Amino acid sequence: MMLENLKQKFPNALTNKKDTNDFTDYVWFEDTRSILGIPRSEITAEEIRLLELLFVPSINQNNLNTFPGTSWKTFLSEPNAPLPLTSWENVRFIHFKLTHADYSHSDFEDAFLAFVPSDAAIVWENETAGILIETDKDESLSNKELIAISSTLESDFYVKTRMFTGRFHPVNQDLHHHRNQEKKCFALAQVNLPDLKVADLADIIPHSLINDLSVTNSKWYINEILGKTKQDTELIKTIKTYIECNSNATYAAKQLYIHRNSLQYRIDKFTERTGLDIRNFRHALTAYLIILMND
Repeated sequence: MMLENLKQKFPNALTNKKDTNDFTDYVWFEDTRSILGIPRSEITAEEIRLLELLFVPSINQNNLNTFPGTSWKTFLSEPNAPLPLTSWENVRFIHFKLTHADYSHSDFEDAFLAFVPSDAAIVWENETAGILIETDKDESLSNKELIAISSTLESDFYVKTRMFTGRFHPVNQDLHHHRNQEKKCFALAQVNLPDLKVADLADIIPHSLINDLSVTNSKWYINEILGKTKQDTELIKTIKTYIECNSNATYAAKQLYIHRNSLQYRIDKFTERTGLDIRNFRHALTAYLIILMND
């Protein structure tokens, strides 16, 4: 009865999988009496999670996330492919590259995924490179944790690994662009930062800007690092002044006419929002360059 009532909210919903040529375009739920398929384009991820508490999913979404052969792999390899069948709202890509292919892909996947604390999927791009797709449902892996994972994988499979961590983005068609930009950054990291096992945007941006100063890509870097923080002019001014004062908190606080504790609060706020610890030289350089670009 409840599923029948849902038909009123979703008038384009189907009551039989045979009524569509591609049942994966729908999110299916069933009870003891009936089945209902709601078009994915008409339902939000929040609504899906709520309905999963009330009804039995006719298709196990988690299995589709874990075995992405016909979903994430297709989406990432074909520019015009539809979005994968998933209930994930936000994902990030962790790109990895291995020195050789003398191992079983399935064994490597099992070992890698065993360290991931949340739902995740691996998509191979070729014999030695792939992408770990991670959601933000649980606490995400830090670079320090990824370095430890990399060391363990190297000792188990006798293969050197390099990784690049992207940022979380909503699951939409823009993921193609983010993935391609991150791949360029990863390629630069492998050349310019050969001793860094796990790199991210904060590490590679100075090298990226030297190699590519196009307006389009500059905007992407600014949005990736600053996001909504670029609208907080007071915070941006504080960080810029602190860096220009050679990271001298006492001098910067005097320049800004604020208490040193207030300065520290703003620095911590900037770090939380952007992931940049500006007490680290490389992160401070990245922050300063991005702020200048945004100006």
